[in-house]
Amino acid sequence: MYQNVVSEFLVWLEESGITKIKSVTSKESVSYFEYLISRPKQRGAGTLAEKTIKFHLFALRLFILNLLENKAIDKAFFIPTYGNANQKPRNVLTVEEIKAVYQYCQSEQERALLSVAYGCGLRRSEIEALDVKDIQLSSGMLIVRKGKGNKRREVPMSDKVIKDLKRYIIDERYQLLAGKTVLEDALFVNAIGKRTSGEQLNEILKRMIEQTQQNDLIQKEITLHCLRHSIAYHLGENNAGIEFIRGFLGHSQINTTYLYAIKNKKRKPVTTF
Repeated sequence: MYQNVVSEFLVWLEESGITKIKSVTSKESVSYFEYLISRPKQRGAGTLAEKTIKFHLFALRLFILNLLENKAIDKAFFIPTYGNANQKPRNVLTVEEIKAVYQYCQSEQERALLSVAYGCGLRRSEIEALDVKDIQLSSGMLIVRKGKGNKRREVPMSDKVIKDLKRYIIDERYQLLAGKTVLEDALFVNAIGKRTSGEQLNEILKRMIEQTQQNDLIQKEITLHCLRHSIAYHLGENNAGIEFIRGFLGHSQINTTYLYAIKNKKRKPVTTF
């Protein structure tokens, strides 16, 4: 059985144009994983059972270990784990819904929040911790100084994100801090000129969703983290590389990124706003 699993993998590699095992990378690993979860059974109807997929992946890990021990490869390519069938689906917005939320924004602060949460894929805690100095408009980079696990990362900003943040910083944020004796460093400040909490930021987003007056969208109970999931899925649907998505989101474990990289083949490609 183990030999059959490895043989199927090697045949798939050859059919994909890869004839040297040293040429296999995480990219091919993602593609093969997608192949496994959608492959029809050889006997009977339907696709492979979860137990069968797990066995395939386990056998491939043993195969890689053998290659390493025999020095056939210098480093291992990653084989993901599988077993999220019972995981509750994540609430995500479509690109059309993102555009609707943006269309009904009533302030520069709302546009800036949408741009940071969706356009940059930040966690709620990361948005709350942002300072103005972290928005480097000249280089087009947003700095997350202490992400999950206290890891620092740089997130590229699109022209639209840069435009939205620049307008907010120069106009509305300046007005919120006008007349204050102690100036706040935070990017997002509230009506009294203090750093806006994560809970307050989610309340702003909730108001933004309600402004669309779209009942289906309102009933999704969207939070800031849902916007992070949304951009992740949209990047995956646009064939963004697994390593790019991982770096963009600040994932320490590549398995987390696989949740977004494995996409529904029946869905049409989309573009981010």
